Amino acid sequence: MMRRIRIAVCVIFVASCAIFGVYMYQTRMVEDHTPPVISLEEDVVTVSVDAEDAEILKGVTALDDKDGDITGSVRISSMSHFIEKGKRYVTYIVFDQANQAGTAQRTLVYTDYHSPRIYLKDPLRFSLNEVSSGNPSLDLTAEDCLDGDITNQVRTTFDTNYYDMLPGDYSVTVQVSNSAGDVCSIPLKMTLVDPSDREESRKLYPMLEDYIVYTAVGESLDLNAYVTGMMRGSQAYSMEEAQLYLNVGTEDLEISSNVNYEQPGVYTVEYSCTAGGTQGDEGTTETDAVTAVTRLYVVVEE
Repeated sequence: MMRRIRIAVCVIFVASCAIFGVYMYQTRMVEDHTPPVISLEEDVVTVSVDAEDAEILKGVTALDDKDGDITGSVRISSMSHFIEKGKRYVTYIVFDQANQAGTAQRTLVYTDYHSPRIYLKDPLRFSLNEVSSGNPSLDLTAEDCLDGDITNQVRTTFDTNYYDMLPGDYSVTVQVSNSAGDVCSIPLKMTLVDPSDREESRKLYPMLEDYIVYTAVGESLDLNAYVTGMMRGSQAYSMEEAQLYLNVGTEDLEISSNVNYEQPGVYTVEYSCTAGGTQGDEGTTETDAVTAVTRLYVVVEE
């Protein structure tokens, strides 16, 4: 009896192994080992910086030996840093039903790209009192045509001599980069003034619409158009008010520019205003003229 039971168990075991072997063989025969293939109509795709994914996917198709046409499942996998300004690699990916992946890469070129831009709405001029407790707050913003508002990524580096806390001009560099690795770096001059200096209190500083502006190679700017008024101490005057109350007009400004509109770079424009004397405390007239300078930074882009 026991012998029959042992024989039956052995027969069942052998049969189970055979069935399992057949199942595994059939599974492997029908299993999908071939990844899908992505085809590119062109090796380069040219788009605007505002292009939707559908435009970047133009001319991309995908076929799978089991699933057939799976073009609708192709996605953008990644984009590289720029290999040249406005040019990068885009990688596509697609999965078949067996979760096999196919990839392809080509060059993407933007037709209207420009580097990230930093803007400055107030002059870099601070009293010693303003900066005595720490670094001054620079009114900077930054925009990028790919990433949008990147103000929170702006980095500022001060000249080490600035920490001497003496009146004068100091070097400051502001910098920002975008997700494609393109960097905007602008060297500036920051002026520290002593508010208790009587000569400083007499200066008339030209006010500008912007303090960092951008243009393309070959496109010059009307530098006079950026002047909006004058400032003495903390008092701001429009140009009409300056003419009426201070007897100062745009004709009294001197503009000194080193901008080369044919060469990319960062250039400085100085707007100078020389003011005459003012009534002194004892009724005397101070006749020594004082000159105030405001700087505009012009970025000429490729």
